[in-house]
Amino acid sequence: METLIEELKTTHQKTLQETDTQLSLTLESLESAVEFVSAMSEDEEMMFQILKEWESSLHQEKRDITIKKSQKDYHRVLSKVGKHLVSLPSHEIPFLTSKKLEKELMDQLIAEHLYRIGDFELGDQFLKESGSKIPEGFRGLMGKMHKILGQLDEQDIGSALNWVHQTLQIRDKDSVNEKEVKKNKNKKESKKGTEIKKEMEIKKKEEEIEIEIEMEMEIEKDKEKEKEKEKNKIGKETNNTQQQQILKKTHSFEFRLHKAFYLNLLLKNELKEAINYSRQWFKQFASTHMKEIKQLAGCLVYSNGFAKRRFPELFDGSVWLQLHSEFREIYCLVAGIPSHSPLELLCQVGESAVSVLKKVSGLISINTGDELPMEIPVDNNFKFHSSFICPVSKERSTQKNPPVLLKCGHVISKSSMKTLLEGGKTKFKCPYCPVITNSQIDCIEIKF
Repeated sequence: METLIEELKTTHQKTLQETDTQLSLTLESLESAVEFVSAMSEDEEMMFQILKEWESSLHQEKRDITIKKSQKDYHRVLSKVGKHLVSLPSHEIPFLTSKKLEKELMDQLIAEHLYRIGDFELGDQFLKESGSKIPEGFRGLMGKMHKILGQLDEQDIGSALNWVHQTLQIRDKDSVNEKEVKKNKNKKESKKGTEIKKEMEIKKKEEEIEIEIEMEMEIEKDKEKEKEKEKNKIGKETNNTQQQQILKKTHSFEFRLHKAFYLNLLLKNELKEAINYSRQWFKQFASTHMKEIKQLAGCLVYSNGFAKRRFPELFDGSVWLQLHSEFREIYCLVAGIPSHSPLELLCQVGESAVSVLKKVSGLISINTGDELPMEIPVDNNFKFHSSFICPVSKERSTQKNPPVLLKCGHVISKSSMKTLLEGGKTKFKCPYCPVITNSQIDCIEIKF
């Protein structure tokens, strides 16, 4: 099969070259004939004779036959490839072929992939013909990303820097707003506390019993609020760490943009401009990138091409390639979308899994539901989240059977919790410690 593919490639290339050559020669002869005719516009007989001679020479050279012959050779090899594909034995995997793909989801993945690779015209046409939909604003996000990537390919950092500054400003405003909200909340809570104390002092003698009841109810409400806060705490912590990660990566990317522009100035031997540029921009990155700044400053000592020999890793063009991939990753992280195409990842994982499944397809004929009948080893690049195995039931957690955090901090599966609650119970003892857990209040479903 590989030899046929190689033969197909070579014949296709020959066909293209031969067609281009023959058409170019025909066009040249036609242009020369047009020049002669335009020079003899008054003599109609001479014009007619020249065109007739050009037509006869065209038939004598048989350029159309040459083109047809080259195309015939290509189609001959192409038919061989088609026949070979038909003759190949089918390797159907029963427990995979029985699964039906969701057409709407697949159409969405295909459309998103086309926008991710920058083929917007084909993506628009695909959406029009399939009638599928993609998330609102996705096309605009990809359009902006590819516009900046195109300018980075031309070694222009202007748009990328503007995007970085806008992103950093928005993130800083969000963090400031969060701090102000917390301060105002604390003030309100302190005011509420003083008002409650004054009311209690006034009504202490007359309504002691009522106050005690109200206090108990407030304590219970506070407990419920604290439990709700604990539930939301995990989500807030993950959001904060993600925000910090975005700020850190964006700040580092900004430095690499300035670094690339600085190296371009050195390549042009514009040392004075490079020194001024480094003084203007590098000082704000001194606390995080001092080692790289020292290396960049050391390049100034060398001139007339010696810097390339001393620091080849800085001048081999890889800096701009790294910027390209790094910007794509950070842009998608800020937008809250995967940096890699889900369709591409699915194809890569599926390709690595099919070879393993083919070997056991004849041995396994059972229906395993939504899970594969065996574990498929995949590369770490394709592992996006952890898996949890319940210590009680020894079963792997799924979307229908997620892990649950108990009051004591131990984690079990939801099915195991339901087993412990059999008989209409609302409370149960942890399987690993004596702490009693209320299923309606204390349990938190973990999502990861």
